[in-house]
Amino acid sequence: MNGSNIAVGNAKLGRVDNDYYATNPDDTREFLELIEKEYDLNGKRILEPAAGEGHITNVLYERYKSSQIISRDLIDRGVGYIESGIDFLNDNRTEHFDFTITNPPFNIAKGFIDKSLQISDVAFIFAKLQFLEGKARREWFANTPLKYVYVYSHRANPWRNGKSTDENGKKWSSTMAFAWYIFDQSYDGEPIVRWI
Repeated sequence: MNGSNIAVGNAKLGRVDNDYYATNPDDTREFLELIEKEYDLNGKRILEPAAGEGHITNVLYERYKSSQIISRDLIDRGVGYIESGIDFLNDNRTEHFDFTITNPPFNIAKGFIDKSLQISDVAFIFAKLQFLEGKARREWFANTPLKYVYVYSHRANPWRNGKSTDENGKKWSSTMAFAWYIFDQSYDGEPIVRWI
């Protein structure tokens, strides 16, 4: 098995441009249902900075009708309500959000978390469970307010290029484990692992 098999693909398909592996809306719904008792997103200001085609944002719109939901992405994927051409890591606007919720490109996930914690109280980040690994990240984690890691007990399968199936109509499958990471500015303690 090689790295591309692990990364929701195979050697023939290769990596997707801009690391565009969208979050299955059902996986987002499952997560939100679990955390809503502790985190009230109604009436809040929420940013999705790597919105793709709105896979996470559409779930937010259906659940939190009284919230102000801002969707942005570097790439224009033709979705009218998503502000495109916005490089989140280099966006110098001074603005504040209650929540940042996103599935960032894996290779710059740490940067997305750092930036999210500069502009929001709480960040919900969908990423590989593998994100917990790494010597450099060990020190970084020790200095971030990581409150929860919500690990999927079933196999969450991101959608390659935002599509729920391949060209033959087959659902994507992955050997990778995924989780939602909750970084909370008000938290000062050890991370807590929970399951979805």
